[in-house]
Amino acid sequence: MRKKLLSVIAVFSGCYSIIAQSGNVGINTPAPANKLSVNGNLSIGNAYVNTAAPADGSIIAGSTKIGAGSPFNILTVRANEDISQTLAPNIIARFDPVGGPDISKDASILVNGGRSILGYSNNGKPYSFLRGNQSTDLRLQVVDAGGVLFYDSFVVSGANNTTGFVGINTAFPQANLDVRLNNIKALANTGTQTGVIWNGTSNYDGFEAYTAASGDALVGLQRSGPGAPLHVTKSAGTTVGELINFSINGAGIGTISHNNTSVFYNTTSDMRLKENIRSSKSGLAALKNIGIYDYNYKADEKKELSTGVLAQELYKVYPMAVTPGGENEKSQPWQVDYSKLVPILIKSIQDLEIKNKLLKTRIAELQNKTK
Repeated sequence: MRKKLLSVIAVFSGCYSIIAQSGNVGINTPAPANKLSVNGNLSIGNAYVNTAAPADGSIIAGSTKIGAGSPFNILTVRANEDISQTLAPNIIARFDPVGGPDISKDASILVNGGRSILGYSNNGKPYSFLRGNQSTDLRLQVVDAGGVLFYDSFVVSGANNTTGFVGINTAFPQANLDVRLNNIKALANTGTQTGVIWNGTSNYDGFEAYTAASGDALVGLQRSGPGAPLHVTKSAGTTVGELINFSINGAGIGTISHNNTSVFYNTTSDMRLKENIRSSKSGLAALKNIGIYDYNYKADEKKELSTGVLAQELYKVYPMAVTPGGENEKSQPWQVDYSKLVPILIKSIQDLEIKNKLLKTRIAELQNKTK
C-alpha cells in the first residue's frame, strides 16, 4: 500500500486516533478534516493535565498567538491580511453573539469587571478606558502622561431625567452638553490657535467660553469682518420685548429692550426699590466744576477729535459716574458712564429755572419802583 493511502487506527480506552491518507489526525472522530480534529474537549499544557476543559471547549496554559509572529501577551491576535467591511476597515477580530452576525442581538464583552483598555499605552501606562460605570452611564476614562486616571473625561448618561445628557469632566451631566473646568471653542480654522479671543489677538476668529477651577468664567467673541461679532434678535413679527437682561443675585438691574423700531437701554429705577429719598444736592454747583475737554486717544492712528471728561478729574466732583481702574491703563482703564451725568444735568436745568424765576421777579419789582 502506498504511503499517501496509509491509515492507522489506534484505540485507547474507548478513544481512537486516525491518521488518514491525507495526513490528518483525528481524536474521537473516524474522518478528520483537519491536520488535527478533536471531537470533544481539549487541554494543552502541564498545568491542565488533570483539569477538565469545558465540553467541546479548550483550556490552554501559557501564551497563545493567532496569526504570524510570536505572542506578546496571554492572547495575541494579528491579522495576516486586511479585511474590511462597511464602516469598519482593517478588521483584526470579530465577536458575534449566538446566531452569527445578527446586529439585532444583544452582545457584551466583559474585561476586568467592565473595563477595557482602548488605543495604546504610553510608557507602559494605559491610554484610556471605556467602561459602563453603572447601568445608567457609559464613560470614556483617560490616563495622562503622569499616570493619573481622569474618571469623568466623557460621560453619556442614561439616568432618570438625564437620558442622553453628555458630560465632560463631570459624572452627573445636568444638560444635554455639560462641560466643567474647561474651555469650549468654535474657531474658524483647523490650525493651531495663537493669541486669545478675549482681547482680539487670536489668529483665528471664533467663540470661546472659559471656566476655571477658581469659579471664574467668561465668554469671548472675535470677528474680523465688518459685521458685529454678536447678533441678538427676536423672531420675525415681534414688536416689543427684552433683548438682553442684566441681573445680580437674581434681581434685575437693567435691560436692553426694543419696540420694533428703537432700542432702549434701561437701568432699574423703580421707586419701590429705593429708600431715604430726598432732593439731590448735586446740581449746577457741581456741574460748573466738571471740566469738558477736546482730545484724541493715543491708540487712534487717525487722531480723530473727541470731546468729553477726564475720568480721574470727574471722580473728584461726581464719583457716581466713574468706575475707577487699576495700575495698567490698557487692561484696567478708568471708565465713565455718561448716562449717569443726565440726572445732574436735569438738576442743573432746574436750578437755572429757579434762578431765572427769581431774576424775573426781581426785575418786575425794580420796574414797579421806577413807575
